[in-house]
Amino acid sequence: MRQTTYSVMMALALVASACGGFDNTPFRTGTVRGQLTEADPVVALVSLVGYPDLRSTVASDGTFVLERVPAGPGELFIVASANKAVRLPVMVPGGGSARLEDVVPRAAGFLVLRVHPPGHQPLVEGWASVTGIPFQRQPLAEDGTLRVGPLPEGCYTLEASATGLPVRKTEACVKESESKEVRIQLPNADGSDGDEDRVNRGCGITGCEHGTLCASDGRCVECITNEQCAPGLTCRDARCQAPLPPNATERGPSPPP
Repeated sequence: MRQTTYSVMMALALVASACGGFDNTPFRTGTVRGQLTEADPVVALVSLVGYPDLRSTVASDGTFVLERVPAGPGELFIVASANKAVRLPVMVPGGGSARLEDVVPRAAGFLVLRVHPPGHQPLVEGWASVTGIPFQRQPLAEDGTLRVGPLPEGCYTLEASATGLPVRKTEACVKESESKEVRIQLPNADGSDGDEDRVNRGCGITGCEHGTLCASDGRCVECITNEQCAPGLTCRDARCQAPLPPNATERGPSPPP
């Protein structure tokens, strides 16, 4: 059971307003105090959705104090442990405090990001963020992957980019205990989609992402010869594929995209 109590400095406000023209700065923010039923203080944190830099740690007994919270309605983003989290609505009184008791964390989900640069170019200093919560500018692995979480059930706005490339935004929703893959294709340096940038500059200049090769026509491809494919596969149309049946006709190479 959750109980919310408010303590507001009404007397001071009435006296000050009667005099007219007073500094109401102290009443623009308030404090949220609460206690989680379970928490791992090593990873636990409390933040306000929309204010990723406003955060508080959690004590070993589950208690927390989040200060300088904008007065009015808001939503807390709470990470309790490596696999539990919760989002919680809260009403913060200006100049006072709201108290949340017996906050029960729930099973969290994770978003597995796979960020792809344009034209199979190498990903240089790639990063991803979740808008409005503390998961900001988290570095991507060399292959463009990142596991984001723990996340309470809900929908989130993701941002991803890399050195020399614009930011790509996308929406993704996750359920409790879900691990969901999200693929993000980064735009070209000029903001356009497709392979125009790769065609114009060629992989001899831009390079290719991990696991692909630079062909003589400037394209990044999976293979050029059969020796570059796994045993049992052949290089066809610049991709490693199963051999054609004996009665099949070999197709010519596909035109550049």
